[in-house]
Amino acid sequence: MPVVLARVDDRLIHGQVTVGWSERLRPDHIILASNEIAADPWQSRVYASSVPPSIEVSVLSLARAAAMLRGGEVQAARTIVLTATPAEMFDLAHLGAPLPSVNIGGMHFGAGKVEMLPFVFIDRIDLEAMRRLLAAGLELFAQQVPGGREHAVGLEQLAAMEPRL
Repeated sequence: MPVVLARVDDRLIHGQVTVGWSERLRPDHIILASNEIAADPWQSRVYASSVPPSIEVSVLSLARAAAMLRGGEVQAARTIVLTATPAEMFDLAHLGAPLPSVNIGGMHFGAGKVEMLPFVFIDRIDLEAMRRLLAAGLELFAQQVPGGREHAVGLEQLAAMEPRL
């Protein structure tokens, strides 16, 4: 089961994922990996209900998502993996989830966050998690929508952000 997209997006499942990325990548399965949402049956149902019925949805804790991906339990041919933060994506990778690369999608403005790109605002926790993802050998790229410009995210870009945080 190949992961066709591992995406950090603080809105998780929404129109860009269910329409834009899903039309482009044709996934059979979307895994939303979040300890908080997986522990809340109501939120889990809300997110799962916003996906077209032709796509299977799993809302799982980080450990369960990593185990499922690592163990080949997902029978889908094409899977999108979503987390809300770079730290959660790092935890998935650290737990052995096979991720091809990481797409940094919508990370919106909030307290203590500064603009890295018009659609990516980060704080020190995000910066450190992205550094750990790079150190783990994962390629990072920022891309808001399919067909949009891809921005490579490397150590140089993260170092340039440091003084602003």
